[in-house]
Amino acid sequence: MLYCRFCGTKEIQFRKSGKFGCTHCVSIFDYPKPKGKNKIPEPFLQTLEIFVKKNSKSITLLSLRTRITRNLKSNLFPYYDSLVEKSKQLLVDFGLEESLYPGGIPPTRLEGEKSVLGMGFYLGSEDHIRWENLIFTKEKNLGGYPSAKPKNWISIFRFLFKKPLWASAPEVGFISSCPTNLGRGRRDSLLVAVAVDVVSEFFSILRTLVDFGIEFAPSSDHRIGNIGKERVLVVKISWKNASVAQKRDFYKILGLLGSY
Repeated sequence: MLYCRFCGTKEIQFRKSGKFGCTHCVSIFDYPKPKGKNKIPEPFLQTLEIFVKKNSKSITLLSLRTRITRNLKSNLFPYYDSLVEKSKQLLVDFGLEESLYPGGIPPTRLEGEKSVLGMGFYLGSEDHIRWENLIFTKEKNLGGYPSAKPKNWISIFRFLFKKPLWASAPEVGFISSCPTNLGRGRRDSLLVAVAVDVVSEFFSILRTLVDFGIEFAPSSDHRIGNIGKERVLVVKISWKNASVAQKRDFYKILGLLGSY
């Protein structure tokens, strides 16, 4: 029976949970390897740009999120040990304890009519430490969301990319608990409310971007709802470990300013 001799995870456990138990599981179990993501061709972006401009009143940005995940080096992963106190102490050691979300939980909803900014670390999830930049907004279209950076954002990124702290492998990059997050450990996503009469065309365009790392699906938390009198479908669009050029072009076409 195939198993990891370092953490004891058996192949049947890995197949059932979809989670690594430690750094060494990456070299033991078989899983779909992350594919290299090429820059989205200009004609594809132009098609999306034309659609967005034509239907700007039918597409409403609800939220934008950037999430970076890390696991502590030379430790069991949260499947076996969440190591919350150790992770919290690490934030203290680097002077980042004030960036921990109150209660350790990120905001999950829009409050009132104003945009809500949520930036911080949270612990004890699928990975030891996660940092998130989360923006909820009720802008009428995709143009211009409120942009803000935490005062200590340089310290935050230096911390997140301090390789001696984190589980990693030369041929893989940073190792997350989930195989699909290997590499940069980063996922960018946004929620948009799309009027039902343009959903079919919007999905057809998004399907042309799948080979370049873009993922999309109706949001399981929202599905169909209303914005005013208009019936909409809430769609989650995301991309994992995308290149800087890819994200810049995609955000630009959607009328956004970018992300961290």
